[in-house]
Amino acid sequence: MKINKLLSNLEEYVAVLSLLVASLLVFLQVVLRYVFNISLVWSEEVSRYIIIWFILIGSSIAVREKAHATVDAVVAYLPTIPKKIFSILANLTGITFSVVLIWSGAITVSNVMELGNVTPAVGIPMSIPYLALPVGGSLMLLRFIQLFIQDITNFKTKDTDGPPPISDGGKTR
Repeated sequence: MKINKLLSNLEEYVAVLSLLVASLLVFLQVVLRYVFNISLVWSEEVSRYIIIWFILIGSSIAVREKAHATVDAVVAYLPTIPKKIFSILANLTGITFSVVLIWSGAITVSNVMELGNVTPAVGIPMSIPYLALPVGGSLMLLRFIQLFIQDITNFKTKDTDGPPPISDGGKTR
């Protein structure tokens, strides 16, 4: 559990720091461009790559917090057991998506490294921005596996989140 807490803290610190740096870069670029008529060639590119990393690490945080957008109009009205089954299926779908993201991201990083591409303004290897795909996918995979294990262990427990029984003068219908 200590490693999980450490990873959670690392995700959050990297996400906050990347969002802060990207925001400051964009603000600096706007001020320099419109107030001083000077433009930084590299700031737009760097902020774009930082935001890409932020989105993929933030996706892992969203999986951990169960904050991804879901369509649960039908699932909300199902009994407890089918709800739990749908949750397990959703996590299996997330695991599959994460594996595909890792696999295709690794292929992309490998291809970009083979070609030796570099970013236009800064000149860093293009593999660094593309590395966000397998890293973010790996973090999401870990979080989806954690949720899947949690759903499996909670499958047999009684549901306490359901609506309270309808009562009529102390009598339950």
